[in-house]
Amino acid sequence: DSAYLSRQNSSGGSRQIFTTSFWIKRANLTGNGMKIFDVGTSTSTDTGRFYIGTFGSDKLAVVGGATTFRVTNAVLRDVSAWYHIVVAVDSTQGTADNRVKVYLNGNQVTSFDTNNAMTQNQNTPVNENSKYHQIGRNQPGTSEYYDGYIAEFHHVDGTQYAASNFGEFNDNGVWIPKEVDVTYGTNGAHLQFKQTGTSANASGIGADTSGNDNHFTPTNLAA
Repeated sequence: DSAYLSRQNSSGGSRQIFTTSFWIKRANLTGNGMKIFDVGTSTSTDTGRFYIGTFGSDKLAVVGGATTFRVTNAVLRDVSAWYHIVVAVDSTQGTADNRVKVYLNGNQVTSFDTNNAMTQNQNTPVNENSKYHQIGRNQPGTSEYYDGYIAEFHHVDGTQYAASNFGEFNDNGVWIPKEVDVTYGTNGAHLQFKQTGTSANASGIGADTSGNDNHFTPTNLAA
């Protein structure tokens, strides 16, 4: 149904340090890639594009305009399961492997099918003024729509957080959400997707409940 959410920044934030956290439950494995969080339209430079999604292999990928930073060995193919994904970026880090951190269900991923370092002090389009931030589709190609459920979307501007800031293991060793206490920064947002309506305001499904009023505009989405 070509559903997605979109927001255009009205001011600039940190293009080097940010964290994106969300829970997904896939509904359909089509064999094509999907985009969960996509910023920018340039497909040739890392300053112009950054996205989190999957390739046709169903492996989680973190990609710039010119560089594929991370592709996991693990696949996300269980349509009955919720996956918690955290991508935490800090390109100012001196240790190359710490510039892009990926967490899956509470555990930091350290083994990758593809592993390329982000250039130190790299500016991404994330949190850049006037850039569109989209949830659920390939922004440059307006394709590769995400098909499934998404919950508890957090985007943090200016801090590289770990998965433990967003979830915890219960007594049975199952990774579950917890009450989040983070500093969202200028362009940060928290989408709970539980509001009624379809407008990008405090009563809409794209409402930002972080207190920043960084609401996302839904397209082809009903509350």
